[in-house]
This record gives sequence, C-alpha cells and structure tokens, in this order.
Amino acid sequence: MKAAAQAVSLKEFAPDLVADMTNLAAGGRVNPPSAYRGMVTQRVEEKLPAPDSSGDWPITVRKDGKKTSKSTKNRQEAVSSRVDDAMRYHQNVCDFLQTLDLARFPGNSPLEQAMACLKLLSKKQGGESSGGAEGGGEPLPIFVDNERPEGVAEALHETMDAVDSLSDEELDMVDPEGKSHEIESESERDGQRQGHQGLNRLKVAEDLVDGSDKRVMLDISRKLDQFTKLQVRKQERQEVDPAGEEVRTRPIAHLGELSRVAKTAWATRQQNPSYFLYQAVTHQLPVRERVTRVVRKQAIFILVDGSGSMSGKKHWKATGVVMNRLKAVLSGDAEVYLSVFDTKMTKVHHAGTPAEARELVKKFAQGNFSGGGTDIAAAVREAHKFIEDAIAKGAALYRPEVVVLTDDDTSVASLKKAEIPGTRVHGFAMEVENKSIVDFARSTGGVGVDKF
Repeated sequence: MKAAAQAVSLKEFAPDLVADMTNLAAGGRVNPPSAYRGMVTQRVEEKLPAPDSSGDWPITVRKDGKKTSKSTKNRQEAVSSRVDDAMRYHQNVCDFLQTLDLARFPGNSPLEQAMACLKLLSKKQGGESSGGAEGGGEPLPIFVDNERPEGVAEALHETMDAVDSLSDEELDMVDPEGKSHEIESESERDGQRQGHQGLNRLKVAEDLVDGSDKRVMLDISRKLDQFTKLQVRKQERQEVDPAGEEVRTRPIAHLGELSRVAKTAWATRQQNPSYFLYQAVTHQLPVRERVTRVVRKQAIFILVDGSGSMSGKKHWKATGVVMNRLKAVLSGDAEVYLSVFDTKMTKVHHAGTPAEARELVKKFAQGNFSGGGTDIAAAVREAHKFIEDAIAKGAALYRPEVVVLTDDDTSVASLKKAEIPGTRVHGFAMEVENKSIVDFARSTGGVGVDKF
C-alpha cells in the first residue's frame, strides 16, 4: 500500500478503506450495518473521553434533518450519540464504495487504481485523509453528514470522463507544461508504458476535479464552442502569379485572353468558328493560368480588464475564454493577440504558433490583475488600429475580431461602430450586468453575454 501511495504522491490514506476498495473490486460485498455495529460501539466506548469539569459530554442531536449540539451527563447517551454518528459515517462510506467503479481510474491493479482514486479524492474539499477513521485517524469530512455520498463517486467518475474526452487542443491548453504528453486509450497501453501514461492521466485529472480553477477554465472554453459566431476559420484562396507553382483552369473573361485558351479548345475553332466564338463571348472556354495559394489566418485580439475586481473566479473564467481562442492557434486557423488594459492597453502578447499558444495560456493563468480605472472604448480603438497596422505591414490576417472581458458597466458608451470598420466585437460581462458592452458587441455582429 505504501509503495502504491508513494507512486501517486499520496501522503496519507486509511489502510482499511483501501482494503475495502480492492476487496470490492475483487468481487467482495458490503456487509449490512448490523454486521459491524457491535465493532463500532466497542471502538466508541474505548475512545470515549472523560467528561468535562462539569461532568458533561458534548453530543449531537438530529431532528427534522437539522443538527444541533448539546451536552449530557449520561454516559450511555454520550456513547449512543457517538455510535449513531459513527454508523452514519460508515454507511456513507459504504454507499460511496458501492457506487465507485475502480476500473475508471488509472493503474495496473485494483490497489494502484484505489490509490489513484484516493489521490483524486484528496483534491476535493474534505477528501484529504489523515489516516482515516478505519485506520485509527479522523473521518474524511467529505463523508460526514453527506446526504448523498454516491455523488462523490459520480463526481470522480465524471472527472476521469472529462480527462478522456479532452481533445488534443484542450489537452495542450489545460496542460501547457506537457505533464500528460499523449494520453492514450486503455487498449494502447501495456507494461511500464501503461503505468507511466496512467500517472500522467491522473495528473491531468487532479487539475480537473469539479470546482477546481482549471475545471472552471475548461467548462467555460467548452461553453464558448457552442456559439456559432465564435467559430474560427482561416481563409485560403488562389491569387494570379506568373511565377506561381500551381496551375488552375477558369472560364475565359474576355476575348483578349484567347491566346491562353487550352489547345484542345482550338479544335472546335477548326470545325466550327462561329460556335468557337460563341463559346468565347459566353465565357465557356477554359483558360489556364499560374497562381499562388495564399492563406490568411483570422485575427483575434483579446482585451482583458485589468482592474483588481477581475481576480479570483473571474480570472479563471477569463482564462477559459483565452483558452478557447488559443485553440484556434493550435489548429492553425488564427493568430491571437492579448493585452490586459485599464485606461489604455498595456503590453501586447502574441501567439501564432502552438508553442506560443501554450506559453501564453500558462502565462495568463499565472497572472494577477492589478490595474486601475477602465476604458473599454479606448482599448477597443487601440486593438482595432493594432490589427489594421499589422495587416498593412503584410501580416497574413483577415476578419479581425476583438474579444472584451470586463466587469465594467459604462466605459464602452463613447465607442461608435463606425470607429472600428470591419472589426467584430465580442463582449463578456464577467458575473455582472453590462448592457452597454452586450448591446455594442451584438451591433457589430458579435456575441454579447451578461453575467458570464
């Protein structure tokens, strides 16, 4: 057990709980409460502390689903109260165990899978063990007075499902440091490689426990995938180039291009000159020309309100938006610029390659907001000009979009759509109502969301 716990960096665990988990995985069954109530009573009596100076023991009283504390001088009542509490705890653990499916967790054996499960459980509030009640330590708080302990197991299953459902782009964003590398399917793993990949899979799962910062980030990113107006795509087209490496055929545009008509078409002229001329003036004759393929990526500029109120959960929601936009860099469809602003834009960060995208999401996730006032209008104007200047200098970009993440309510009022021609704005009001930014974003054809 110690070796298996050390492999997943689990510092504390309850040996009896681990044994229960592995025994169930091997085909065991959970005993009814009557089978262990006597043992629980014995333990309570052995560990009952001495009464206080007034001769009282503190006890818990439950009535109509509510719990209150009182004291009693009756030793048997004190024992009975503690036995009830302990039985409730053990029954909650049993409900958890009967719902748990160890096969969902990484590991080459039920013991390794049990330790992986407990490691993941330790990342949830109240799930960290100090030895466990079964091992002589304190009960896990997550199972004390839990009205639905089955939900704990279901949440752990869901976390592993979330890991297995990650796309390559999402995995790069939630794990920019490459802790996981490639997460392979169970059928692709064997031997030592299986154990290595399983540990990497667990490391990612630890970051994605329900309620964690990175889980907020992932959920927000996936929510944005549902907006069709936020879909990103690069533009590919062919431009006429006498030195181009590709040759295409198109309909003739005017009679001045007769010399470029395909040789096979001239056979028609020999047989029927009138019909050949008819084909020419009706643009039916094929013309060959050399072209160069030009690829333009979508330009995305993310503006993040740098005021102090954008910290905490708002920061991780903002990181989810950044992650969502950077996925388009990983797929090769966009280039992303990002600036934290207050009354003006600050340093502009750029991501045009997968490596730059991973570095930018990592840097942003670790960043802190500490700006002063907020001027959305000025920042949007600056972002629009920045992209226009980049395109004028030859950047292969098109269809610029500006994404504004803010909890400010008024500073966009002075901005006019005519000031940013050709640019679409998406506005997200972070956990507040912001009619101004939502209405303005929608007026440009973008997405506007209140209380995001």
